[in-house]
Amino acid sequence: MLPEIVREVEGDLRAELHQVHAQMRELTHQHHRAMALRRIFEHDPLTRERFTMLHDNIEQYPGKMAELREQERLLTRWLDRCRGLLNENAA
Repeated sequence: MLPEIVREVEGDLRAELHQVHAQMRELTHQHHRAMALRRIFEHDPLTRERFTMLHDNIEQYPGKMAELREQERLLTRWLDRCRGLLNENAA
C-alpha cells in the first residue's frame, strides 16, 4: 500500500474528526444555552418556536451526542489503523 495514499486518507479522516469535535462543542453549547433558557422561561407560556428550540436542544441532546461520540470512536479507530499501516510500511 502506498504510504502517500494512506497519509492522504489519514488527513481526510483527521479533518473529519476535527469537524465532529466542533459539532460536539456546538451541540454542548446549545444544550447549555437551552437549559438556561428553560429556567428563564419557567412557568410562562412558550411560543411553538421556543418550545421546539428547547425540545431540540434538551430532549434530543443525548441521542445527538451519542451519534457524534460513535462517529468519533470510528474515526479514531480508523486513524489508528492508518498509523498501523504506515508503521508496517516503515518497517
